[in-house]
Amino acid sequence: MKNPPDHHLNNTHSLRVHYRTWADEERCREQLDLLREFRATIDEVAFFTGDTHPPLPLVELRRRAALLQSIIPEYKALGLRVGINHLATIGHTDENPENSLNEPWQHLVDMSGAVSKSCYCAADPAVQTYIRECYAALAAAGPEFIWIDDDVRLESHPPTISFACFCPFCLADFGIETGATWTREGLLAAFKELPSPQRMELRRRWLEHSRQYVARILRLARAGTDIVAPDICLGLMTGEAISGWGYEVWTDAMAGSQRLSVKFRPGGGFYTDENPTALLAKCHSVGRQNAFVPAAVTDIQYEHENFPYIRLNKSRAAYLAEMAGAIAAGCTGVALNTLGISGDPLEEYRPYFDAVKNARPFFDELVATCGRSSCEGVWTAFGPDHSAALGPDGEWPGPGVWGGDFHAVNELFTLGLPAAYTRGGAALTILTGDNVLEWSTEQLREFFAGGVLLDGPALQRLAELGLAGWAGFEIVGTRDVDTIERFTADPLNGRFAGWHRDCRPSFFPRPTYLLRPTATAARPLAECENFTPTNYGCCAGVFENGMGGRVAVFGYCPWNMLGSLAKTTQLRNVTRWLSRDRLPAYIESHHRIALWCRRDAAGRPAYVLINASMDSAEGVVLKACDLTASYHALNMQGDRSTLIAADADGPYRSLPLPPLPPWSALLVQCPV
Repeated sequence: MKNPPDHHLNNTHSLRVHYRTWADEERCREQLDLLREFRATIDEVAFFTGDTHPPLPLVELRRRAALLQSIIPEYKALGLRVGINHLATIGHTDENPENSLNEPWQHLVDMSGAVSKSCYCAADPAVQTYIRECYAALAAAGPEFIWIDDDVRLESHPPTISFACFCPFCLADFGIETGATWTREGLLAAFKELPSPQRMELRRRWLEHSRQYVARILRLARAGTDIVAPDICLGLMTGEAISGWGYEVWTDAMAGSQRLSVKFRPGGGFYTDENPTALLAKCHSVGRQNAFVPAAVTDIQYEHENFPYIRLNKSRAAYLAEMAGAIAAGCTGVALNTLGISGDPLEEYRPYFDAVKNARPFFDELVATCGRSSCEGVWTAFGPDHSAALGPDGEWPGPGVWGGDFHAVNELFTLGLPAAYTRGGAALTILTGDNVLEWSTEQLREFFAGGVLLDGPALQRLAELGLAGWAGFEIVGTRDVDTIERFTADPLNGRFAGWHRDCRPSFFPRPTYLLRPTATAARPLAECENFTPTNYGCCAGVFENGMGGRVAVFGYCPWNMLGSLAKTTQLRNVTRWLSRDRLPAYIESHHRIALWCRRDAAGRPAYVLINASMDSAEGVVLKACDLTASYHALNMQGDRSTLIAADADGPYRSLPLPPLPPWSALLVQCPV
């Protein structure tokens, strides 16, 4: 792939412009005035081809492309990079049928046999011809880049399609790939009923089939673009999905024979700040997507989604925190999907532009410092075939496959423990439930020779594989109600021996896994009791196995209700112990802080923090390895301060931080 332009090494703020805004002359003029005023804030614009989500008739798409050709020069004259966002290549959902593509071609078919009314299957040669012609028409408008939206996914095309495509074309293609003949019913039965090794292998083959399906669409887009303008670069919006994590082959498809630079726009859902911690969940999802983007790709713009653009649905504080979290999780820019879809005046969105303008220096320094360095810390183990292990004993694809199953552990990353998204950035590994089945015995052996934190269901799966000896505990039973965790006198619990954590499963149902040590070196960290209290034995413990690995098993509410002083202290001590003090940093004080550990171009540590609380965070203490005598801090208002490290604790030193307002970010870095 060709080296990207220099500007791709810097922070990029792009603005996505809806059809009713750019197609209306008055709105277009208003937007041009807005961009003149905020020229230092916005670097590029991308024009949506439509305002509804099925594909357009080709004649209408060509009409819109011709209109774009007439207005693109006005935006380029402002010094902006200008592109097109093709909203619907094969279609997102059923909407606006009167004005959408209506052809007797193959439509997407769900696993149930239901057929989409508006979304088409790219395995049909007629649809392939249509896709090439669409991108040729868009290239003729003269853009510098074309975004391909995430409708090219194979899941979630409501209201009909949950998972696709099981049409005759796709089943025939999969038959060629596997050397077998498949019906839809037979394939779904095989996904569920084959013996476990063959079942997992067939699911992996379907995941690869899905990745190649998306790659075929991208090659068609590249071919259509090349007919007119082979120097236009392509970009793809992605999400965590069953057709996800095919970034290598997707990059190759978009780069084409000339090996052009490509763009990625990882995204997901965070539309309103009613639950502000959901923005962190999205940032972690984006971090996992970024982990698979090839290192040569440096234009990664976070999908800042605000659909359907109800102004008061998202505060400016959440808006900016989302941008900071996205860059902290590995993006090198943000695609602002901010302006309304109605074609009405734009005045109500101005506060967002003011906010981004004021914070632009912070985001610029964040990208310049962190670049594409890995996030280091606690890794929730996942690979490109992760979805194959979900629902291993039932229907597949099933609930939880689209969007992944990682939200269960997100609370852990609001408590000052840093998230890692790659194996290379892992100081320790988390295994949850069926996640164990994703990995081979040799891969699991590698994990357990390091540091592993696992829950009860994961230990259960490990036992089924005959590998529970690596964990030092076995499950001897479960209890569904009236369970309270009581901390033992183990040193990892510090001064909190005898303290309790009551997660009240009668109100918030989840089973407690009762454990028994299987080796003398296994140490209980907590015991389970009821209200009497009757002691039911161990429900959490740690073990150092014969491979030199360190393991912790949490059987009581392992990923939720973690915010008590006793539990957060235990978690920090346990993760340090598991990593043998290779955890790069954590928040020592009792605050609700999201933390990312990155490195600058010289390999020096850099830390990004977000106060994930409605309270101002006073007295925050960052504990980190390899701290120099002083660090610099930059907040979102552009204020800089010098921080002095103190209080050595093994390889760690404490670094008191300045106050953090609610949902604000801070960059801590080595002085240059």
